Amino acid sequence: MKLSVSATLISLSLLVGCQSTPSTDNSSLSENSSNPSSDIAKSTNNDAADSVDIICPQLGIQPVTVAVSDLWADGEVVTDAYTGRIAQVKNGSVTLTPSRHSGGLLLLESKKEEVPFQWKNATFYHIATDRFFNGNSWNDHSYGRQKTAQGFQGGDIAGLTQKLDYLAELGVDVLWLSTPLEQVHGWLPGKNGKSPEYPYAGGATLDWTQLDTNMGTEQEMRTFVDSAHQLGMRVVWSVDTVPSEPSLADLQQFNIQPKDASDLPSYWNEWQPKDGQNLTNYLDVFKDANGQIPQWWSPAWSDPSSEGNISTPEFFANKPVTNVAQVSRAKNEVLTQWVTTWVAKFGIDGVVLSDSTPQLTQKIEASASKAFELWKTHNQYKALESSSFLVVDLNEKESFKPQIVSMQKNKDQCFSQFTYRLSTTEKSHDLYAINWFEERGLDELSEANYSEYRDTASALLLSQGNLAIWYGDETAKSGEAYSEMNWDQMTGLRLSLMSHWKKLLAFRANHSALSDGEYQVIENNSYYAFIRKNKSDNVMVVYTGE
Repeated sequence: MKLSVSATLISLSLLVGCQSTPSTDNSSLSENSSNPSSDIAKSTNNDAADSVDIICPQLGIQPVTVAVSDLWADGEVVTDAYTGRIAQVKNGSVTLTPSRHSGGLLLLESKKEEVPFQWKNATFYHIATDRFFNGNSWNDHSYGRQKTAQGFQGGDIAGLTQKLDYLAELGVDVLWLSTPLEQVHGWLPGKNGKSPEYPYAGGATLDWTQLDTNMGTEQEMRTFVDSAHQLGMRVVWSVDTVPSEPSLADLQQFNIQPKDASDLPSYWNEWQPKDGQNLTNYLDVFKDANGQIPQWWSPAWSDPSSEGNISTPEFFANKPVTNVAQVSRAKNEVLTQWVTTWVAKFGIDGVVLSDSTPQLTQKIEASASKAFELWKTHNQYKALESSSFLVVDLNEKESFKPQIVSMQKNKDQCFSQFTYRLSTTEKSHDLYAINWFEERGLDELSEANYSEYRDTASALLLSQGNLAIWYGDETAKSGEAYSEMNWDQMTGLRLSLMSHWKKLLAFRANHSALSDGEYQVIENNSYYAFIRKNKSDNVMVVYTGE
């Protein structure tokens, strides 16, 4: 089965800062750790990436006197956003105690800022809808699908709507959904050809003019988008631009006949390979001499270089519910029309395209942006302020391929080193994401490794640029990337971890300097700190160790 957009992003992950390691000088720690008010030892900005010695503080959770004169004058009041505690600047310093839940962090601010939304600073929450929450059980077996380990589990748009308060309280800006468009109805062979997989996370679009019934109805989608907008969150869809091979269920439902039906059971989706075969042989009895299925999508639909008019597939004539007309037109025009229709219908705020071409992306961006502006004109009470339409081509926009914050692969480094490396990573990659799953380095959340989960979140949420949170990162979701959201496990350590995420996301939402400010390191023998400042805002993050 072709990788979905979500899976593609995970496979594109890059380990942050893995090419170089800043040197660490701990020699002064034992000599000066008893003097929390010692002078600033070193100050630097991004341009000095590998020449800086980043200390590993060992002060821990106790009062620390922090030099803040670079940002605030004597008499100003500074707040630790994590605890809400305040201190007045005296002699260029404030004294505060980090929360024992913070891992030794102080989030210092003098005021909160009204931060206008910008895509480049947004926090995306990436959701595989089928695995998030089941709001309607009646659509769990649409098109005759059966629940399997690699199949649909029931999550849907109604379920997303029921969890919008949770997402708003978490503090994310953009809800990035796996494609809700109608996928092939049956299974497709997995990578090894041994296991059948249903495209619950996308990657096998059948009909761009219909929502997948497993996801829900158009009214449910409209309710979801409108409700998300009311809570200040934008909605972005993943959209595939290349059609999938058929499943056997599709071929049977759309009356596409094999060359020899004797090799097929009465319900074609129950086909099993014979000796010497695996599941990849499932289409053998349907293909012509050119290896094609004539009534299905022609190879031109998957060929980026194809030009001129091509026909929509014949099988749509036998599809009971579709808005696909039997026409011969340029492929890019047809796909653009299909995608734009959804923008005009619901006012979705953007699309993330996989397997697109620059020409197709440009067409979709131009057409969808116009449709979005028209939707805003007719739905002014629904549109968010500063709204603009986002189109991301995963093949073209390198900045949208996530760097992966992976503390577990850097266990020999302290938090201050890792945070610094994250902030000085080359700027061509400005979307950051956590990946607990690929070559997973952390075990199930426990008292023993809680600090690694917490500090990885801190490194991500205090980094520059925009962020991508994979659903369940905030509660250390167990299992593989596409395991079900762990709603029934939100107690104890997971609840504590989620509280940590909320505090950091709230701090981020209140300060544009965190995402786009100038970065300056402040080193002291008792703590590590960095400043972020721009024309309208400034903050300081202090780390005392734990």
